[in-house]
Amino acid sequence: MHWIAFLAACLALVLARLLRAPNRSSLVTGAAGFVLAFLVTTIGVRFIANEAGITRPNDYNAFIVHASNTAETDAEAPIILFLGASFSRNAIDGEALTEDLRQLGYPHRVINLSLEGASLQERDAHLREFLDYSGLVPDVVFIEAAQEFDADPTYVFRVAKFSDRAIGQFAPRAVFWSLKGLSQGQCDGLVNCGKSWGFLAAHAGMNFTNLGLLATGEALSGVEAIPAYDPQDTRRDEFILTADEIAAHLDETVTFEPSSGPSWARLFRTEQRAFLEETGVRRIAYYYPPVLPASDRAYVAGLCAGELADYPCIAPVDPGLLHALKGEFWFDEKHLLTPGADIYRGWLVQQIESWGALK
Repeated sequence: MHWIAFLAACLALVLARLLRAPNRSSLVTGAAGFVLAFLVTTIGVRFIANEAGITRPNDYNAFIVHASNTAETDAEAPIILFLGASFSRNAIDGEALTEDLRQLGYPHRVINLSLEGASLQERDAHLREFLDYSGLVPDVVFIEAAQEFDADPTYVFRVAKFSDRAIGQFAPRAVFWSLKGLSQGQCDGLVNCGKSWGFLAAHAGMNFTNLGLLATGEALSGVEAIPAYDPQDTRRDEFILTADEIAAHLDETVTFEPSSGPSWARLFRTEQRAFLEETGVRRIAYYYPPVLPASDRAYVAGLCAGELADYPCIAPVDPGLLHALKGEFWFDEKHLLTPGADIYRGWLVQQIESWGALK
């Protein structure tokens, strides 16, 4: 049992004693006393856990520890932080990208902080956790933009509902942005919308009441360090596209117009940029690794030309890049194998240089 559980039990006993009515009370008075004691205990447990740095451990926490350790070994180097989901986890090799940039004269250290299925809110929460834990301020932050996460403010329910990871991310800020997105109709059909509202209420309640926090909680300092980059060397078994079919996807004409993401996602990015700028981040940029569906590439290209036009924004729509990725470079239709990641990295370095994103 974690030591915080012992303190929480002591707190509950003290409250039970202090809030005990001297005489038999009415149902309303008893209920009010219970609610008050429950709220005080819940808030007290959360306060103690926060002060002790206790978190619900998941892969993202392991990435944060590894990222912090990596930065400490190269303390004089300015940090470039890539923040994304699985597209980036399979595509961004921080060590190799660091070496490539240093060959061009940039002293930066690249850190990948990406996890599969990570919603905009989950990424942001762990970005803040990394800043707090490491005490570091990145020089440049590259933020992955993708249609499927903009379209679903409760994306985690697709991948890990009722997990510690899902419960942990629905702190008040994430709940606020999820509510904003759902209230704007960012869900797929009446049935799925109803499920999203119900799951959101359940997860927010479990987060607020600290469900499972004391049983599984752990300080970041005790979490095993794991790198975020996850290279893949063989295609996924269920990915059966032939070389010709892959080439057809990559040859498909990408048409787009300047556009903005859904209102909630656009406002979220605006608020996130304000936070990063206040923190001291010098430059904010956006990107999206290559995928086979042309519509996904077109979506990000539209953002780059519209909502994100004032920022370096690197969409994978260059015909030269797509031609180079024809062949056995794909783990599945949205993720690269290691050889494909190497091709993308070489192209990305050129784009970073041409955009002047590090200057």
